[in-house]
Amino acid sequence: MGDIPYEVLQQGGFVGPDFHGVFFFQNVYWRVVIPLVFGTCSLKPFDALATMPAQVRRYLESSHQRGREYILLWADCLDYGLGFGTAINDLSAKPFVEEMAKSVDRELRSAIAELCQKNPNPNAMYSARHCVEKALKGFLSFQTGLTAEKAKSEFGHNLGRLMKEIKHLCPNSELISIENQLDAFAPYQDQYSGRSFTRDELWHAYRLAQFAAAELARAISGRNQRAVIHKSLQNIQQ
Repeated sequence: MGDIPYEVLQQGGFVGPDFHGVFFFQNVYWRVVIPLVFGTCSLKPFDALATMPAQVRRYLESSHQRGREYILLWADCLDYGLGFGTAINDLSAKPFVEEMAKSVDRELRSAIAELCQKNPNPNAMYSARHCVEKALKGFLSFQTGLTAEKAKSEFGHNLGRLMKEIKHLCPNSELISIENQLDAFAPYQDQYSGRSFTRDELWHAYRLAQFAAAELARAISGRNQRAVIHKSLQNIQQ
């Protein structure tokens, strides 16, 4: 959270934003800070780019394609940041969903931390992949009752197989929209290979993870700011 010493954060001596994602622009991973929200207030997407210089921000806003991409990323961060707590609190009767949701949170935050370094850590690729795997399993468990035993024996770490199950059992799920992008991830068994990845490759992997994590949070919490924003963007295009 900015330049606040980690010792202060670990003590709990800081009250402020609990979640931030990242947006890749001009070869930099910019933090997308989701504020604490109480009651009803108006949030402006581009205000979340807390460290982006004003000139760069204006350029992003003027770019139709990248600006739209950013706004949808912000919506995913918002739904996740504000919906995750609600999601966890409502899962006491569904232990496997709760386990997956907590694992998703750890993997997503790890990927973000690994990207927010002077030299982005290639491990972000695998944290992002693990995040998507657990988000798909958590989603299937929440929607269809998938058990831990079945998740392990029938799906393992196979993202394609998990997605095929979602297509079969939940054909209206937005998660299906990323089916053809799963090859953006390095194979599971490569995580100990010491491979390097470009910043673009790491961005694509994180972007899929943020979307999948947000979809799990949306399914559980019922919060879906992305759907509202996506509809507004479509109306503007028309």
